[in-house]
Amino acid sequence: IPIIFKCMPLLRTHIVVFVVLTIATFASLIWIDRYQQIGPDVLTSHWSIWAPDNNRVDISEDELALFSTNPPIGVSAHQVLAAIEPGTVLLFSAEIKSDHVVRGKKPWNLARVVLVQNDGQKDLWNLPLILAAVTGTQDWTFYQNFFYITPQTHSTRVIAELHQSTGSLQVRNMQLYPVHETETYLWAKNILLFSWGAFFLLLVGSCVFAEKRSMLFRALLAGAFISIVIGTSLPGYLKTSVIYEVEAQIDDISPLINQVMPWDLSKLWHACVFLLLGSALALMIKQAPLSQAMTIIIMMAAGTEMMQLFIDGRTPLVSDVFIDTAGGFVGLYFIRRLQTNPSIDQS
Repeated sequence: IPIIFKCMPLLRTHIVVFVVLTIATFASLIWIDRYQQIGPDVLTSHWSIWAPDNNRVDISEDELALFSTNPPIGVSAHQVLAAIEPGTVLLFSAEIKSDHVVRGKKPWNLARVVLVQNDGQKDLWNLPLILAAVTGTQDWTFYQNFFYITPQTHSTRVIAELHQSTGSLQVRNMQLYPVHETETYLWAKNILLFSWGAFFLLLVGSCVFAEKRSMLFRALLAGAFISIVIGTSLPGYLKTSVIYEVEAQIDDISPLINQVMPWDLSKLWHACVFLLLGSALALMIKQAPLSQAMTIIIMMAAGTEMMQLFIDGRTPLVSDVFIDTAGGFVGLYFIRRLQTNPSIDQS
């Protein structure tokens, strides 16, 4: 174990700080209420129905029941909400049950409840919108999600639908009301975001000056770090908008690229920036044990996902931690293999 810390004695301290920040992060989420209600429920009992052929929608006081037997057409109930001030955060919750829902040809052809924003000309499908999306048979399950009303939003509507799919969907006890972050949570969030940022800066900084390396390698490590910070700190709606625009540009160049790409752009970005980080670490701390660089990559991957707990519209995923770690390990291993050739690194 001591050999892991031979080249970077501060790594032991970094690990301790990482553990403390992890505990503090989850403790704040468990013990501090994030939102408080600041207005009444904006949903009404007035629903517009689309139920052609034998499809139908039954409406009671607090429940919607949708039935579809014609997958190309589907069935839906929606209502347009009263004007909501841009920048408002809405808490949407409902209990949902499905019965023998068979999805259609596309991934989004299923039973779902969504909140869709419109800019006055088109629906903003690039924004986070799903409260729940289900297939098959499922007993009553509670769902809850927060939605940020963007500055470009002109109108908002709630939709419950069997989108080109068959089966039945039941939704009850729907609530949608404005909330804002509590003062206590804001203090905790700002302190933890600052602490995580300082931790990553010190972690990367210690790698930059661990050994005497060229400015090019230091710039490469700094570039990887900045890319990760930018990707981590983007609000959810902005991240989704960027991905949507990039995908649209790729589709204009060649629609085939989006069809054959094995990962979505978000996952590809995760893998690439951490591959760059792993490569840069291998170049910067050449004398350090492999386990040390791997530990740094794991802390960066897990820590950046935990930071997203405090970024509006972002959802930390364990799968992203694995993707980040795998990308970093590939870059690290590749450069270490190349370094077995003395002519590769003359710095």
